[in-house]
Amino acid sequence: MKTFLALLLAGLCALMLEGVLARVFPPPWCPDLGFLVVVSIGLCLRGLIPGLLLAYLLGSSIDVLSGSLAGLHALLCVISFVSAFFAASQLNLKSTLSLMAFVGSLSFVYGVLLFFISSLFVENIGLSWRWILENFLHAWINGLTVPFVVEGIGRLVAWSEDDDSQERSLYIDSPMRPL
Repeated sequence: MKTFLALLLAGLCALMLEGVLARVFPPPWCPDLGFLVVVSIGLCLRGLIPGLLLAYLLGSSIDVLSGSLAGLHALLCVISFVSAFFAASQLNLKSTLSLMAFVGSLSFVYGVLLFFISSLFVENIGLSWRWILENFLHAWINGLTVPFVVEGIGRLVAWSEDDDSQERSLYIDSPMRPL
């Protein structure tokens, strides 16, 4: 429970920090911290069900804060979490370069899916070379930022799992006499 609440709080703080950074940096240059936290949870957390719930809650928070279609980011965050969760067990993502390449490509696919699903419901959305370039730049920025986010989330998971032990301590009777 401590791990779940710590990760939820970290994700919500990352969303607020992203809002602050978006005022300083133009949109393609600002990392998508909510997405990066969800992917980092998929890479660092061992439980599938708590991770799915966290991804859904953080995606719903992104929906509320961005004003996009209800449930769109929640769906894409769950898909991103599942992709990262299973990629962590199947791919060697220990090196920084492979991690950056994986998250950069996942971020690009996230943007493409966001565009195509939005185009089903919203009129006058056109695909342009400028949008493709901005999506590529945004994926590149996310790839450069992800090692720091994964490190932070990994440390948070390691810190919070220390006290989550469900097992009771074993009492060992000592044959030593008190002095």
